Amino acid sequence: MQFIILLRGVNVGGKNRVPMSVLKQYLIDTGFTNVRSHINSGNLIVDSAEGTEQDILVKCQNILASYFAFPVDIVIISGKKYQMELAGIPTWWGEDADYKHNALFLLPSANKKEIVELLSAIDTTYEKVYIGKHAIFWSSAFKNNYSKTYYSKLAHQTFYKKVTIRNRNTTLKLLNYLED
Repeated sequence: MQFIILLRGVNVGGKNRVPMSVLKQYLIDTGFTNVRSHINSGNLIVDSAEGTEQDILVKCQNILASYFAFPVDIVIISGKKYQMELAGIPTWWGEDADYKHNALFLLPSANKKEIVELLSAIDTTYEKVYIGKHAIFWSSAFKNNYSKTYYSKLAHQTFYKKVTIRNRNTTLKLLNYLED
């Protein structure tokens, strides 16, 4: 079974350095197969003959805790769930070239109900939000009126540390890896 592994906050601005080539080898040594990574910001795809998302999460947490001196939050999502999630996204996610299009994946510690309540009211002239089962798909003005968006203030929200964000290109590239 295929799994997507998303690490939060690694290799950003020289902080929390996790070389993907090293991590890939640790994953292989732990029994994962067909281990691939996309760019250097904590996006991995692995195969595992056994285990649930929770099992994969625990294995990854153990690897990261054993080899790196800082905590790393992780999202694990099965390939099937990832494909189903992206099959149901609205057509507006990615349409407007003047908008930023991001997917916010909820960490296991996230309070989804609280986040949904906060975000469900957002549908302004400058942004749109779709709340999926495993991720939040967000399009917001970028070139013009960015300061008027809720997204521009996201880093100051309490739930910001409970998500890991991927841009549309990375989100779709991971989908392509699953389909190869």
